[in-house]
Amino acid sequence: MTRDITISYSPSADWWKGMLEDLWVTILEGGSNYWVDKIDYDKPEGMLFKDDLPSLKSGPHLAENFEVTIYHNGEYGDFDGEKREFTSEVAKVKTFDVIYDGVKLLSDDVKTVIMNNGDWDANDADHIFQLGVFGEVRYG
Repeated sequence: MTRDITISYSPSADWWKGMLEDLWVTILEGGSNYWVDKIDYDKPEGMLFKDDLPSLKSGPHLAENFEVTIYHNGEYGDFDGEKREFTSEVAKVKTFDVIYDGVKLLSDDVKTVIMNNGDWDANDADHIFQLGVFGEVRYG
């Protein structure tokens, strides 16, 4: 006989900011660099930041949920006899939503580990990111 137990967890804003910062740093510094060619963004309108642009390594900035463009699956080379420097697929996501959506798609047991102790590695961060961007793990 099996019975389901539902657990509700509502992390604080500070917890989210810390998690966002930790995950984005892990994503940028090795977790996803094997499939992400570049991440780009403009200064979000209506948002005030200390510096000219927000930082992808700052939890409070990431919590503002600004849009970024992710370039992936790129190629260099010769296309139809014409040399092109680079072609790439593009995905647009928001900095908080992509992580939140990725976490929601994790299995319950992995979610529990992450929510309880923030125990993840580069592979976990990459899977969360891919789930948030694509709704599935496409690479690796």
